[in-house]
Amino acid sequence: MRPEWLKRFLFRPPPPAIYQLIFTHSKQVSPYLKGSFGELPKACILVGNPNSTAIIQSIYHQLAQANPEAGSGYWLTRTWELLCWQPIYLSFLSIYGLKSLPDFANFAQFQHRGFIAGYRFASEMHWHGEPEVLVPRAGEQLLRLFEQYRQQINQWTRIRPGFTNHLLADLILSCLIKLQSMRPELDNSYIEQQAKLWLDAFHLSDKHLASLIKEDTESGFKHIRMSCCLAYKCRNGTLCQDCPRLSTNKH
Repeated sequence: MRPEWLKRFLFRPPPPAIYQLIFTHSKQVSPYLKGSFGELPKACILVGNPNSTAIIQSIYHQLAQANPEAGSGYWLTRTWELLCWQPIYLSFLSIYGLKSLPDFANFAQFQHRGFIAGYRFASEMHWHGEPEVLVPRAGEQLLRLFEQYRQQINQWTRIRPGFTNHLLADLILSCLIKLQSMRPELDNSYIEQQAKLWLDAFHLSDKHLASLIKEDTESGFKHIRMSCCLAYKCRNGTLCQDCPRLSTNKH
């Protein structure tokens, strides 16, 4: 007689078609974006999971052990960026690639040795539409998700909303630059329009638009971050090409 866990594994129904497409597209973007569908385990970062706080804190401590010279500013920045990158990337590829948006109310992330990679959805709910409809909904869902992450971190170290907002704005705008590089038919006026849409959806100031630099009339935007990821503080670390500290990026 098969044990119950094996039955659930063998007879688990396939994910809805739209989620199968999201999983396929996300693996093409990055092998770390490995998706699955089904019951959300306790050993994951999940809203409402009492274990999430300890899991997130363990990531912070692993970063500290791996990069003791970088300092707490880097450990916290890296932890926050790791928490946010998958939901933002998934939103972008779903909205602009599939004209859909999955349900992030039932969403989990997995951690592996100080890195967050892999995700799971548990709800068949999803929405279809144009970016003008889906981006505000994405903002509504992800703001709730990210605020939960921030509150969990805030239980063991201070993390201000102003700090997380700068990092979030930079992540969103960098994704728009990647989108434009993949789809050069999207001109600068469209990218700027979408940037405003995303910033508004996440209640972020339009001042972040200043980080989109138009170097000439022929090329797309260049993005210079407003925040610094502090990776240069790590052993053998260097300034990123979009870093505001880089001399060529100072205006």
